[in-house]
Amino acid sequence: MREISASENPSAVEPSDDQRVAHLIQQLKLRTVELEEANRELRHVSHYRSLFLARMSHELRTPLTSILGFTEIMLDQEKLTEAQQRFCEKIQNSGLQLLASLNQLVDLSRLEVGPTELFLQEFSLPDILRETCAALKRQAQKRDITIECNSPEGAAIVCDQGRLRQALYTFCSWAVSRSPEGQTVTIDAKVTDGILSVQINDAGEPIKDMLRVFDPVETPRAGKTDLNELGIIIGRRLVEVLKGTVNLQNREPIGLRIMIQVPAAPHAWGNG
Repeated sequence: MREISASENPSAVEPSDDQRVAHLIQQLKLRTVELEEANRELRHVSHYRSLFLARMSHELRTPLTSILGFTEIMLDQEKLTEAQQRFCEKIQNSGLQLLASLNQLVDLSRLEVGPTELFLQEFSLPDILRETCAALKRQAQKRDITIECNSPEGAAIVCDQGRLRQALYTFCSWAVSRSPEGQTVTIDAKVTDGILSVQINDAGEPIKDMLRVFDPVETPRAGKTDLNELGIIIGRRLVEVLKGTVNLQNREPIGLRIMIQVPAAPHAWGNG
């Protein structure tokens, strides 16, 4: 009896369509199990990282607060020499920068944990902008920067006041730190169809690669800035938590325009 070769009878060695489908389904199930396990590991890592940052922040804040407190007492003394005054100011500035970095790390960790509950309330738009400008006054005075703020008088909006204030301060502070000494930063706000639009214009150097500004791994340093890149990342995350958007646009001939839009009325928030 003559043997039949594989070439004469392909069905003897090639799997059927049903077998192929069954094999693909089995592979898909294995990949799904692997992905679920990887996601569990990532959640564990994120949890432990958040716990570590919270504890680290607490352990570092206590001595840092003491350092800043004693530095403030020393600066209030009238008998300091010019050199001592300068050294104390450097200690204070470095301590404030470290404290800001700790706060930013904790904020970023909280934002990455998961969905964040919003506390919506009605408040005055001009008031929150005035508070933001007042908080920037010291930073602006050091650089001889003028801040011009324009908003519709009497305008009331519905939003998470705390997160909106933090986001506005972050981007306005970035604009001030980017601008050369003696320049002007303008903040223009308006509400249209339940959407708050805030436009911040600075006089800093143009940004060559907009796509990398919010990259947490590698962010270009466009001009001298006192606010580190982590703060800008947190600012955008805050706006995203508020269901808004942030867009950047280079101005002509120089400067950057930051455009922020967030819901600002009950109907704009919907049921979400």
